[in-house]
Amino acid sequence: MSDKLDTNDKSELLDSITDLIDQTRHFVAKTVNQELTLLYWKIGKNINDEILKNDRADYGKKIIPALSIALTNKYGVGFNKRNLQSFVKLNTTIEDFTILHTMCAKLSWSHIRNLIYIENDIKREFYIQMSIHEHWSVRTLQERIDSMLFERTAISKKSEETIIKDLALLKNEKQITADLTFRDPYFLDFLGLHDSYSEKDLESTILAQLQNFITEMGSEFAFLARQKRIIIDDEDFYIDLLFYHRGLRRLVAIDLKLGKFKAAYKGQMELYLRWLEKNEQKEGENKPIGLILCSEKSPEQINYLMLDNDEQIKVSAYLTQLPEKKLLLEKLERAIAIAENNINKK
Repeated sequence: MSDKLDTNDKSELLDSITDLIDQTRHFVAKTVNQELTLLYWKIGKNINDEILKNDRADYGKKIIPALSIALTNKYGVGFNKRNLQSFVKLNTTIEDFTILHTMCAKLSWSHIRNLIYIENDIKREFYIQMSIHEHWSVRTLQERIDSMLFERTAISKKSEETIIKDLALLKNEKQITADLTFRDPYFLDFLGLHDSYSEKDLESTILAQLQNFITEMGSEFAFLARQKRIIIDDEDFYIDLLFYHRGLRRLVAIDLKLGKFKAAYKGQMELYLRWLEKNEQKEGENKPIGLILCSEKSPEQINYLMLDNDEQIKVSAYLTQLPEKKLLLEKLERAIAIAENNINKK
């Protein structure tokens, strides 16, 4: 009998060993990352305790550079001044060691280092839970922060109580709500559309850039159809884009409009949704939801139609060219302030 393995045996053996090595390496890397993050928190706590104990403003400014030099000489660049400041910030921001222990089992130190510099607690929790839920890379997380995703997400216009409730639901039950899913405005600058273009141009370009469009919409959207034909009273109607959202377990009908929102768009979308509910909704799915994407919103019409809090029809603007970040931030902050004022009046 030959002591040589045939090609198939070799391939199967190699694959099984490769899988074992890769799994173990991944586990070791994850464990090392977790332990290092916990170490960084403890270092930050020691420094914070030392500064408090001495109770001198100038002491804190001196201790970190001195420690950095000593630790770098002994352990290398991982303990430079900037990193030590991050360790201090980590301990100051996440004071509960148990919470950190749970978090660093799901997010890397690089994720957490970006998150701790978000000063607003609720905003930070939003990015933590969305990073975990949608498995964002460090790069994606930074892009989401830079694009002001929290301010653009519908949840930012809700009461603090609602935001906390929805984030807790996502964290504990892995259930995402529509307010955490839909945004306003959507950034469609990647389409490269300038000056004049038609609705057909907009739709065609979105389909050509479908991956980028889904990235902007959110990772749980799955594309189903373009110009979905429906027949009502022997008349043809067409839904511009039809998606399915896995987390919401809903069909999502998207209507693309070039100009400002008009009240008539609501009735049109209601017709689409009722048809989808009757003819396309499967057992176990939630009712379809509609997104009307306009180049500009009409706040008063939307308010009179009570679409601000509508569970099934969302209205959002889209931008094919981005304004300066400062101007955009001011606009988003005004929208949040107006929403908060309306909540307080109620």
